[in-house]
Amino acid sequence: MSKSEYEAIKKLLDKKRKEIKNNQAEARSVLVRAGIFTEKGNLRKVYKDICTQPSQA
Repeated sequence: MSKSEYEAIKKLLDKKRKEIKNNQAEARSVLVRAGIFTEKGNLRKVYKDICTQPSQA
Protein backbone atom coordinates (compact mmCIF):
# COMPACT_ATOMS: atom_id res chain seq x y z
CA MET A 1 0.00 0.00 0.00
CA SER A 2 1.42 3.33 -0.98
CA LYS A 3 1.50 6.33 1.33
CA SER A 4 -1.15 8.14 -0.75
CA GLU A 5 -3.48 5.10 -0.56
CA TYR A 6 -2.92 4.93 3.17
CA GLU A 7 -3.73 8.63 3.59
CA ALA A 8 -6.91 8.26 1.49
CA ILE A 9 -8.12 5.34 3.60
CA LYS A 10 -7.25 7.20 6.79
CA LYS A 11 -9.30 10.22 5.66
CA LEU A 12 -12.30 8.00 4.86
CA LEU A 13 -12.11 6.28 8.24
CA ASP A 14 -11.80 9.57 10.10
CA LYS A 15 -14.81 10.96 8.22
CA LYS A 16 -16.92 7.89 9.07
CA ARG A 17 -15.79 7.97 12.71
CA LYS A 18 -16.91 11.59 13.01
CA GLU A 19 -20.27 10.77 11.40
CA ILE A 20 -21.08 8.02 13.90
CA LYS A 21 -19.38 9.49 16.97
CA ASN A 22 -22.58 10.67 18.68
CA ASN A 23 -25.02 8.36 16.93
CA GLN A 24 -25.34 5.04 18.77
CA ALA A 25 -27.76 3.56 16.23
CA GLU A 26 -25.41 4.26 13.31
CA ALA A 27 -22.42 2.93 15.26
CA ARG A 28 -24.30 -0.29 16.04
CA SER A 29 -25.34 -0.56 12.39
CA VAL A 30 -21.71 -0.37 11.28
CA LEU A 31 -20.74 -3.16 13.69
CA VAL A 32 -23.63 -5.34 12.50
CA ARG A 33 -22.72 -4.81 8.83
CA ALA A 34 -19.10 -5.65 9.66
CA GLY A 35 -20.25 -8.95 11.18
CA ILE A 36 -19.03 -8.17 14.69
CA PHE A 37 -22.47 -7.96 16.32
CA THR A 38 -25.73 -9.75 15.56
CA GLU A 39 -28.95 -7.86 14.87
CA LYS A 40 -29.94 -8.46 18.52
CA GLY A 41 -26.74 -6.78 19.73
CA ASN A 42 -24.80 -9.88 20.77
CA LEU A 43 -21.18 -10.45 19.84
CA ARG A 44 -20.63 -13.04 17.12
CA LYS A 45 -19.14 -16.30 18.36
CA VAL A 46 -15.67 -15.66 16.90
CA TYR A 47 -15.34 -12.42 18.91
CA LYS A 48 -16.60 -13.65 22.29
CA ASP A 49 -13.27 -15.00 23.55
CA ILE A 50 -11.18 -12.01 22.55
CA CYS A 51 -9.80 -10.14 25.55
CA THR A 52 -8.50 -6.63 24.94
CA GLN A 53 -7.40 -5.85 28.48
CA PRO A 54 -4.00 -6.99 29.78
CA SER A 55 -4.18 -9.68 32.43
CA GLN A 56 -3.89 -8.57 36.03
CA ALA A 57 -1.57 -11.49 36.95
